[in-house]
Amino acid sequence: MKMKSFLMLLVISVLFSCSSQAGYVLKGVFKGAGNGRAVLSVNGVNQQMISDTVEMKEGTFVFEGEVPEAVWATVVVESEGEETVRMMLALENSRIEMRGDWNNLGMDENEELAVLGMQIIGSKNQDVYEQVEGQYKAVEGLPEFKKFAEMVKKVLEVPEILEDTTFYWEYRKEFDVWFARVKKEQLKIMAANPSVEMVAYELGYMKDDMTLEQLEQVFGQFDVEVQQSEWGKAIRESIELRQRIEPGRPAPEFTLTRRDGSLVSLADYRGKVVVLDFWASWCSPCRASFPWVREFYEEYREKGVEIIGVSIDENKASWEKALDEERLPWPQVIDEIEKGRSRVGGLYHVLAVPMFVVVDKEGKIVVRAHMEKKELLTVVEKVLGK
Repeated sequence: MKMKSFLMLLVISVLFSCSSQAGYVLKGVFKGAGNGRAVLSVNGVNQQMISDTVEMKEGTFVFEGEVPEAVWATVVVESEGEETVRMMLALENSRIEMRGDWNNLGMDENEELAVLGMQIIGSKNQDVYEQVEGQYKAVEGLPEFKKFAEMVKKVLEVPEILEDTTFYWEYRKEFDVWFARVKKEQLKIMAANPSVEMVAYELGYMKDDMTLEQLEQVFGQFDVEVQQSEWGKAIRESIELRQRIEPGRPAPEFTLTRRDGSLVSLADYRGKVVVLDFWASWCSPCRASFPWVREFYEEYREKGVEIIGVSIDENKASWEKALDEERLPWPQVIDEIEKGRSRVGGLYHVLAVPMFVVVDKEGKIVVRAHMEKKELLTVVEKVLGK
């Protein structure tokens, strides 16, 4: 009996070891590709580069290896006497197959030559990616979003139409409704796949359009391994940043330079209600708001309200030219650019302009949002009435 049980356990362990996948086996099968070579490049975890080259015989090649977690990989196929083709996929430790017809070549969305209609089979991360990304077109095609689809077509044909502030805000309204629906459908897919690392990657692109509460809730549904992946760590960092600038938290201190070289510090205005106006010279909606912001400033400066304009321009000359044209009466400073990003804008999680941040007399954040005149007046009146 004991020997029988032992043999049964041995059979089970062998079956299990045969079915488990310790690393990846990536096979390419491209009809008509002939002979050549394939190069696999992976921007791996912690920026470690993985590169591998194999022969391709009669359109078939195989890569074998292991990755610590799901990563984006690039496969470049060089067929003898043919053009070089580049393809991307979500690489994971499983048996994956790339299939396609080499005669069906064309430019992909990144304007690189690729095999159009290529299938990727066996990667759960790739499957989730395609399902999530597919919702943009799927939702846009719904009857209730016909108006939005028509507006998108106009923007693509004539980008300058966004300079019309009436159109811009109408477009923004329709966009927000459409995107909320897209996000709803995408979150359903993510909730159904909490153990697939790709959900953290996709959440990384959605997080800035979610409230902190929503972000914490969705991230909390993911498996621990996904939360601890590189994509998951980026989400956690974003959550921690957002927690630091929630209403009621101390506004991040900063000191920036005015045009004449003098310094402006947020701390200098303690005891006043401060409105931080993040803008840029190239932002038409920002500059279109200046007339009513000027009216607001003239009315409320005597009531203990100050405005600090913070430009996120990378080109100082463009900022100075805009100042000459606008002649704004409130203090104006230009943000410092660090690694291609606005330093103070980053502290306040400014992703798009115009953006207003209202800080109370104690130096605490009241609200951080895109606001029109009526909304800003309501917030400031409430703060002054405390």
